[in-house]
Amino acid sequence: MGFFRFLCSKRFLKHLLGMIVMVSTLVWVVLFTLRVYTQHGTYYIVPDYTGKTIDEVMAGNESSKFDFVVIDSVFDLKKNKGTVLHQDPYPDSKVKENRKIYLTIVSFTPEKTSMPDLKFLTLRQAINTLESCGLKTGKILYIPAFDADAVQQQRYDGRVIAAGTHLDKGSLIDLTVGMGSRGQAEINEPKVEQDSM
Repeated sequence: MGFFRFLCSKRFLKHLLGMIVMVSTLVWVVLFTLRVYTQHGTYYIVPDYTGKTIDEVMAGNESSKFDFVVIDSVFDLKKNKGTVLHQDPYPDSKVKENRKIYLTIVSFTPEKTSMPDLKFLTLRQAINTLESCGLKTGKILYIPAFDADAVQQQRYDGRVIAAGTHLDKGSLIDLTVGMGSRGQAEINEPKVEQDSM
């Protein structure tokens, strides 16, 4: 009975109340400190940096609020060099101050690729092979040759180019294709030149 009497005594209740107040105060101080430290409720809207150069991004008003990191560069002939292609977090995201903004930009130098061996492939196969290597089909020159529609030579800048040569992606490759038994009238296609060898 002494223990239950002690639980109901004023002295125990006074100490219990004091401990509840002390723990509550401690929890409140910790939560308040975390709120201030993490700047809870304070955030910034991430602008859209797509299409801007790195210099423009760094010169913007928001540059002091964020930490910019270029994580990748991709060569793209259709975009200006050094411009932003992608960003993470995305535009209009809510982030805290000093948040890292990861950027993918257009490379200043083109990627390299190896020239494939197109000799004796059909024209369609050769065009598909060029595309898969990141190269583009230039002029198609038809010449008298036994192999109809088969590539006889591959040229870059007017010169025959060997397979395995390193080129910039997006380079134009001219193809010399055999006519077979076709006559002059049968190859009258647009953007196709005749070359006599």
